[in-house]
Amino acid sequence: MAHLFRALMSGTFNTFSVVAYCASPEGTKTFATKHVVIVGGGYAGIALANGLKGKCQFTLIDPKECFHHNLGALRACVEKGYAAKTFIPYKPTYGDHFKQGTVIKTDAASKKVVLEGGEEVPYDYLVLATGTTGYFPGKLNLVIHKDVPRTIKMYDNVVDKIQAARDIVIIGGGPAGIELSGEIVADMKGKKVTLIHSRTGLINNAPSLTDNFRKSLHDKLVQYGVNVLMDQRVTNLNEIENGELRQCRVKTDKGNTVNADLVFVCTGMKTNTSAYSSTFGDKMDKIGCLKVDKNLRVCGTTDVYAIGDCSTADEQAKMAFKAGMHAKLVADNIQADVEGKALKPYKPMGVMMCVPIGRNAGVTQMKTWVVGDFISRKLKGQGLFTQRYWASMKQTMPK
Repeated sequence: MAHLFRALMSGTFNTFSVVAYCASPEGTKTFATKHVVIVGGGYAGIALANGLKGKCQFTLIDPKECFHHNLGALRACVEKGYAAKTFIPYKPTYGDHFKQGTVIKTDAASKKVVLEGGEEVPYDYLVLATGTTGYFPGKLNLVIHKDVPRTIKMYDNVVDKIQAARDIVIIGGGPAGIELSGEIVADMKGKKVTLIHSRTGLINNAPSLTDNFRKSLHDKLVQYGVNVLMDQRVTNLNEIENGELRQCRVKTDKGNTVNADLVFVCTGMKTNTSAYSSTFGDKMDKIGCLKVDKNLRVCGTTDVYAIGDCSTADEQAKMAFKAGMHAKLVADNIQADVEGKALKPYKPMGVMMCVPIGRNAGVTQMKTWVVGDFISRKLKGQGLFTQRYWASMKQTMPK
């Protein structure tokens, strides 16, 4: 366990590192001629692009012009100017290997993807890394996000709204809801924050997390002044305007009513299936994730892979560092397939989750080991890996 922590802290456990290849000159030349299309420029997509860069032909496709460092999005809700640090442009890193566009269809028979507008991009190998959609400010997918300056302004506006509000309600006890609650109570003193969660345990979609971890998170939130309402479902969600500074009443199925000036919805994460549902509908699980084999290929295919949040590779809560592990393996496996070598199986690392409560507190679970503020602060809370992602894309983070 100490070895794992040292690796995480030192940066040697870096899921964004370029993959080291040891192919023969002839094999490398063959691999270099192959074209890999990566659909989705989130954590999994950029990790794979970094791994393939200089090794083969690839095209990274994403609707946005910038990678959004989603792990820093909630810090941008309480610190003006931080949002600019969470958008890293693709072009300076990937040049002509990046194409801005939205994939609306995968044509597996013809080995091509179709973009909005009709453009077709052929592939030798396809990697689907489409991620998930959700509510702003935790996600950008449900807002107009192609205009980066406008989106940065939206985050700065959230800071103003939180400063102006007194009673804030956050709906959803997953990592986003917990971290947003923590950011507010840590940086915005005097706010009354209520977190409402529909289940009996926080982060309920990760079975491997221990009861001790969940209880520690609950107790930490209460310690910092968050009013936590568990096992209560909001019944009037359709009447609530997410992120708008407006007085309202949040009602639950247990008969409670909470008055609020500002409400953030941190539930309803959905797999982004629009690029592949018409082709691979029979290979999706009940939440839209693509079923993959032990090598992370979409079941029943030999040239299509799925990584990150849209893959069934990991049953517990989706995490950026696991997306990076997927990407590294797929980079290796595509080259191995080209060279006629055996593919490697994916081996999940085990439980690793860090949930900060602001900059200086939090709870972390490594396997069955649960620790508190010091490691959570050093591991994630202070920097949120923001500098590391800029470095992974060979760019300088703005001050």
